Amino acid sequence: MDTFVRDLRYAARTLLRMRGGALVAILTLALGIAATTTMFSVVDALLLRPPPFPNPDRLVILFNTSETRRDGLQRLRWSLSNITALERMAVSFDSVGSFSGPVLTISGSGDPEHVDGETVSRGYFQALRVSPIAGRVFSTEESSAAGTQPVAMISARLWKRTLSSDPASVGRTLIVNDVPLTIIGILPEGFTGLSGKADLWIPPAMAARLYYADYLTTSQNFISAVARIKDGVSLRQANAELAAIGPAFVGNGSAPDTVWNATAVSLQDARVDPALRQSALFLLAAAACVLLIACVNVAALLLARARVRRREIAVRLAIGSSRRALVQQLLTEGLVIAAIAGVCGTLLAWWGVGVFARTAPAVVASGRNNYAALGTVGAPALDAGVLWFALASALGTTLLFALVPALAATRLDLTEALKEDVRSGHGSRALSALVVSEVAIACLLLTASGLLIETFARIESRRTGFVSADVLTFWVRPPGSRYPPASGPATVDRLLTRIQAVPGVDAAAVNRCVPFSGCARTTLFLPDRPVDRANAPGVGRHYISSGYFRALGIPILAGRALTPGDRAGSPPVAIVNESGARRFWPGENPIGKRVWFGTTTGPFADPAHAVEIVGVAGDVKYEGVDQPDRLDRADFYTSYLQFSFPDTMIIVKTRGAATSLLPAMRAAVASVDPSLPIYDALTLDDRISAAVARPRFNATLLTAFAGAALLLAAIGVYGVLSYSVSSRMREIGVRIALGAGVARVMRLVLGEGLRLAAAGAAIGIAASIAMAQLARGLLADVTAWDPRLPAVAGVVMIAVAAAAAFVPACRASAVDPIAALRTD
Repeated sequence: MDTFVRDLRYAARTLLRMRGGALVAILTLALGIAATTTMFSVVDALLLRPPPFPNPDRLVILFNTSETRRDGLQRLRWSLSNITALERMAVSFDSVGSFSGPVLTISGSGDPEHVDGETVSRGYFQALRVSPIAGRVFSTEESSAAGTQPVAMISARLWKRTLSSDPASVGRTLIVNDVPLTIIGILPEGFTGLSGKADLWIPPAMAARLYYADYLTTSQNFISAVARIKDGVSLRQANAELAAIGPAFVGNGSAPDTVWNATAVSLQDARVDPALRQSALFLLAAAACVLLIACVNVAALLLARARVRRREIAVRLAIGSSRRALVQQLLTEGLVIAAIAGVCGTLLAWWGVGVFARTAPAVVASGRNNYAALGTVGAPALDAGVLWFALASALGTTLLFALVPALAATRLDLTEALKEDVRSGHGSRALSALVVSEVAIACLLLTASGLLIETFARIESRRTGFVSADVLTFWVRPPGSRYPPASGPATVDRLLTRIQAVPGVDAAAVNRCVPFSGCARTTLFLPDRPVDRANAPGVGRHYISSGYFRALGIPILAGRALTPGDRAGSPPVAIVNESGARRFWPGENPIGKRVWFGTTTGPFADPAHAVEIVGVAGDVKYEGVDQPDRLDRADFYTSYLQFSFPDTMIIVKTRGAATSLLPAMRAAVASVDPSLPIYDALTLDDRISAAVARPRFNATLLTAFAGAALLLAAIGVYGVLSYSVSSRMREIGVRIALGAGVARVMRLVLGEGLRLAAAGAAIGIAASIAMAQLARGLLADVTAWDPRLPAVAGVVMIAVAAAAAFVPACRASAVDPIAALRTD
């Protein structure tokens, strides 16, 4: 212990003497530790932290699967009837529960309020092992007898917010979608369901009364299922049983060649969107590269320091010091650097996690895997596991990179070392290798950031064909308890009439989606072509009002727009976008052509009364940012007056600031139905900005990492060349004494720096080929291997290295040959 304390004191004195270099090493290492720890906290929350339920490894999400030649294997949700059959047939599961996520309206005290809810069966709580803190869960009868048991359960936060934590809340009445429900239970603090956002739970029987009359009987696959595997049964065994009984679970509207089955995926895996997993791991790898460059700089510092002390170390070995003691002493210097950098890096990470939580897009905090919407189990935080990771990063990496210089410094020829001039160039190869490696890593990160920046630029370039300025959007969801589907057109018509009359409104329209949000899709059929349901093309479907194209500034290129006369009782008509017209009627006039759709609702699925194309509209990208920009994408618009659901998105083009009309919008909707609130109100610009938030955030964060790597690499080049100039001072003095001019000496130093940078850039460019393939899932309409980006990254890296080498080059050119030779 005394030896260790003595080594600590000696290391502290040594670092104080070289405090400039030590400070740079500590700061760079702290930056790398902070970046890596921050990203690890995100990965921990997204991928590693187990769900907060007892024995979470026994929980699985069940999927109904379909496989066709055209679409391959797809994981789908379930119909309630198939979930009931599954629960009856499968013996591998202790309990099976259904869940789906409606938006419900609470009214009766104050303004009506939308809350996120979950429609769940009794088995849902049994599978999760969740018990209420007051009251009880749903009974079997309440889950199955349609609408006869008006009950609900609420979250602890809703209990506090609306009922002021009243202990007598169980048994009270809550008005939900205009239906009085009895509160039978209050769920624990922090429980927000598998969706991660629910405040209200209702049984499936009440869904039919509150918002979807056919909830219990429809064959559509829109309900998720969670199950708990029995003790002693493995996931493989459960899947083997599902494979045996899966063909019985036939879904809705399947093609003739569809093969149906079922599968189970662990809750831990199912809750993570594969795209989120890839982006989180990619950013963690980028942060680790920053840490690696910082460690390389520390290694270079310690290696240079050990080189300066070669004669001192040789003397100590000659008079009897053990090699082990010297290695321990040199490692202690690395330990001191690691300890200080670890503390600073952890503090920076604490700040970074807070910044990340405030600025990261919402998609980082919620997972989605195919058709099972699941929330994360917590936000990124510096918990014990993350702090252990920070400690391991600080000590492990620094000691690893300190060990090589320590061993190298003590493995020497004493006779040669005692004769050697400390200013000789011995050891420069190792330093040069370190510089080349950090330049290569920085070049790799620059290329990666270029790919993501170009991806984001391509996404932004798709904002064409419409005008998003001064457009307000919001949803209305009339409760199914009072608004059956058949009332949709009349309900929406009344809403639009009141909204259009508000001063400052230029145009009011409806659609169930907006650009970049993802829209409903269906299959298309043409009367003059063979019906092939297995290979029918998919198209976008839009139920719009006549003012939709005017509200968004979408041009009508041929034919006419929809009119108020296109309503129930008149022949069904549609408008196709320009790409769809070229795709289905190349070289022909699409006006007057007829189509019908593979939908199961509305008047547009009858081949005997096919829909007439009356107009061609400009192209607009409706797909999400993760979908490729296809040149043959097809969208078909039909009039909401011929068919529409009551719940829809209102789109309002305003004269002036869109958000200033929000109170007037609420009043206009309330004038139609005082119990009908609006929700999810955003300007169209804000909605699109949220849609592109993830690629923008990924590009920004990776660019920051690349910038940090570039700076650290420049520091490494500067440090190594400064050491090289110092160790070659006599040589440079001789060259100047023999007539070498300033330009020649500067070329000597700059040439060394450029050679190292060029070698590192070449390695980085080669590595970027593999990196680009790994990043393919994060790219949109960008070629994974674009030679321009590595070339630009290489040029930037070489330019930065030249700038970093300029100061040591100037110092070398200013050497006084007399002073340099006198010190010999």
